[in-house]
Amino acid sequence: MQKECINCDLNQVKKICKILNYNFDQEKQLTDLVKQELEDCDMSLTNPEVMGKLWLKITKFINSKDPYKTIKKEYNDLLLSLEDEIKKHIHSFEDILNISIASNLIDFAAKHQFNQEDVKKLLLENQKLKLSINDSDKLKKKILESQSLLYIGDNCGEIVCDKLFIEYIQQMNPHLSITYAVRGQPVVNDITYEDACYVGMDKIANIIDNGTYTLGTVLRKTNQKFKDIFNQSDLIICKGQGNYEGLIHEKRKDIFFLFMAKCEIVAQPLAVDRLSIICMQKNV
Repeated sequence: MQKECINCDLNQVKKICKILNYNFDQEKQLTDLVKQELEDCDMSLTNPEVMGKLWLKITKFINSKDPYKTIKKEYNDLLLSLEDEIKKHIHSFEDILNISIASNLIDFAAKHQFNQEDVKKLLLENQKLKLSINDSDKLKKKILESQSLLYIGDNCGEIVCDKLFIEYIQQMNPHLSITYAVRGQPVVNDITYEDACYVGMDKIANIIDNGTYTLGTVLRKTNQKFKDIFNQSDLIICKGQGNYEGLIHEKRKDIFFLFMAKCEIVAQPLAVDRLSIICMQKNV
């Protein structure tokens, strides 16, 4: 957690207030609550963990556990409607990999702005997508030699591209056992078990939830089933910046991070531009 993360967290409050059509007084009450929590928070924690704790306070204040429920469905429906068109752009492993990573744009926890037209343009003009960090050959090799894969998902809408990527992976290695992980409960627009089933992920992979409320994945907060699969899988694919922030310091090999670098705090240490797409193998 860095000081710059505080503005991003406060920006989430503005987004929630806009969704709920809060007036000035209501927005000020919620903002003051979150500011107080941020002043008292442990800065040694990752921002996904801090935001998870804030989310519990926010949802209690607004009396809704899933304020993004309608928006999540809108983006799941959007990507489902584009599924056949996206398939026409998939001619190689690199194509579906880039499309899947680019779909990480759909993130209401980040500070960047986007709309449905932005998503359509990005995914349907995928020939312009270039990885700023490219460990795709290493990922492809690991997929072919593995027996088990844990694929940790991230956002609504994006999950449809995850599904297409997993279908492609299954063609590459039909013997690969694939588990798809979702959040334990709603947090911003991160995916839940309900979202995964809605887009048909349950038809192609075993779905588990990680048992926690954090934005992204913080391993020590997850349930034992998730920890066991995390430790036993031959290969782990982590989608999204939140999963990258939460898991980059875990000491195990064969983890690949697929995400869009959405802020300078993440982009600068990696020597990439903000909103770059990345396929990176974790160095143990």
